Amino acid sequence: MDANIYITLWAVLAFVCWLMVAGGAALAGFARSINDTALERIGLAAVCLTATGAACRIFVAGWASAGDAALAASAAFYVAAVAVKHIRMPKQ
Repeated sequence: MDANIYITLWAVLAFVCWLMVAGGAALAGFARSINDTALERIGLAAVCLTATGAACRIFVAGWASAGDAALAASAAFYVAAVAVKHIRMPKQ
């Protein structure tokens, strides 16, 4: 029973983190204040689609390994750090 709870918690953590990554990539891709090249915006779109796909895979499968959750959490932490940097940056 405890193993099922841990697997479910890993899945929820990974699912939420991948959705956070997808949202961050989508926001960065459409942000007017960020001066990216077209290739960078295409890369952000690819990250958004990949993260959404990973979240859907976890939702359908109903489980995620500790490695899946760690990768998702590290990517979400990076998205949060970049978001904080852009929020704190004074507008010129």
